[in-house]
Amino acid sequence: MTSEFLSPNGRTERHRSKVDIVYDILVSAAGAGAKKTHILYKANISSTQVENYFSALLAHNLIVHAQDIEGNKVFRTTEKGLRFIMCCEEIRSLIGLVMNNRRIDPMSDFYAFDRRH
Repeated sequence: MTSEFLSPNGRTERHRSKVDIVYDILVSAAGAGAKKTHILYKANISSTQVENYFSALLAHNLIVHAQDIEGNKVFRTTEKGLRFIMCCEEIRSLIGLVMNNRRIDPMSDFYAFDRRH
């Protein structure tokens, strides 16, 4: 879901997929909900991205407009959005299992065919 690369300054940078961004937005708005600016900072997205993603998430009924206890306008993750979160977490755990199994000795299959070793 995410890809990493080494930036010119030597730090590992991360490119998030659209699914990762949707996941971050939905997690930010889960529970009691959150204001748009809170979600923007929590999901680490720009104001332009917020508008684009929010219109799609609202259209697909993954988030809804709501009011918090104080009457402020917030966005809340719907049941459908919570299912999306759970599916993402399940996929991530499955990917982790596969990747962790390969990390034991990722080159063992390769070396099995190499007569020099």
